[in-house]
Amino acid sequence: MGDTISNPLMKPWKRGMRPWLLFILLIALVALLIVRDDLRQDAAESGETAVRYLAFEKLGWSPREVFVWRLRLAGLLDSPLGQEWTGAVERASDKPVRVGDQYRTSEFFADDQIEAHVYQVTLERGELLIWQLSRQDMSESRLYASVERHDSDGQGWPNVAYLEADGATKSHVVSSSGDYRIVLQPELFAGVAYSLALAHGGSLPFPVVAASQRDIGSRFGAPRDGGAREHHGVDIFAKRGTPIKAVTDGHVRTGTGGIGGNHVWLSGGLLGLGGARYYYYAHLDSFEIESGDRVKKGEILGYVGNTGNARTTPPHLHFGIYSGGPIDPAPFLKPEPVLPDR
Repeated sequence: MGDTISNPLMKPWKRGMRPWLLFILLIALVALLIVRDDLRQDAAESGETAVRYLAFEKLGWSPREVFVWRLRLAGLLDSPLGQEWTGAVERASDKPVRVGDQYRTSEFFADDQIEAHVYQVTLERGELLIWQLSRQDMSESRLYASVERHDSDGQGWPNVAYLEADGATKSHVVSSSGDYRIVLQPELFAGVAYSLALAHGGSLPFPVVAASQRDIGSRFGAPRDGGAREHHGVDIFAKRGTPIKAVTDGHVRTGTGGIGGNHVWLSGGLLGLGGARYYYYAHLDSFEIESGDRVKKGEILGYVGNTGNARTTPPHLHFGIYSGGPIDPAPFLKPEPVLPDR
C-alpha cells in the first residue's frame, strides 16, 4: 500500500515515459498479429465472441437486429431495399407456420427474393424447447435465426436465444408462458438452404419411479379446505413404498410435521433470471437420505406414503415447485422432448 501512495511522487521523467511505453507495446502487439496468423484468428474469434455476448446476452438483441444496425450504418436502412428486408419478418408473422410437440422441415431462401420464415409455438413455463438447425448449402452468407417471445402487452417480440446453424441440439427452459416464434432470415441477396427440427416437453424427470402424467390425480390450483386455500402442487399416485427421485442436483432438508407429514425440501438451481428454485416432496412413507445431504439428480430421496394430512387418502407424492411463490409443476413434468426423425 505504501508503494501505491508514493506513486504521485514518481519522478517526472518516469511519468513521461509511460505513454511512450504503452504506445510501443501497442505497435508490437499489432505487428505480432500481422505476422502470426494463428494469433490474429484467435483475436478475431475472441472479438466476435465478445460482441455476441454483449449484443445477445446483455442487450437482448437478436442476430437480425444486429444486421439492421449494419444496414443503418451503411445508409441502406431507409432505402426501399432496406425497408423490404426489415419488414419481411412481420409479413411472415401474419401467417406463421404453427408447430406442435415435434416438427421438422427443410426449406430454402432464393437469392433474388427478400423473405423470412416464422415458426410459432405456444409454450408453458417449465417446458423445455429443443432445436437443431443446420445449413444445407455451401454458401458463406449469413442466416440470422432466433427464438423470440411475444410480450405480455402484445407489442413486441423480445429475443430469447439465438440459433446457430451448426447442427448441434440446443435447448431453452421456458420461464414465461405464452407464444414463441422461431425466426429465420438470410442477409440481403443470399441464397440459403436449411434444415430445422423442433420439439418441446418437460424440463424435469418424473419424480416417482415408473410413474407418468397419467398418475397425477389432483392438479395445481384445485380448491382445498372448502375453498379456503389452493393446492400448490400436483399429487402423483403410486403404490406405497415406490421410490421417489431427486429431479435435480442440490441439497435436501427433511421434516416430519405439519400437513406434509414426512417431507423433503430440495434446493435446486436458477429459474431463468429468477431466484433459487425449491422442490417440495410431501407425504413420504420414509426417507432414504438425511437432512443436509447433497444429492444428485436421479438419487432416491424416499418412498411414497400418505403421512400428514394424506392419511385418509391412497398413497401418493405431493410434488411442488417454488421460486418466489408456487409454480404449476405439470409443464415441468411433461414427457421429455425428442426431436423427430429425419
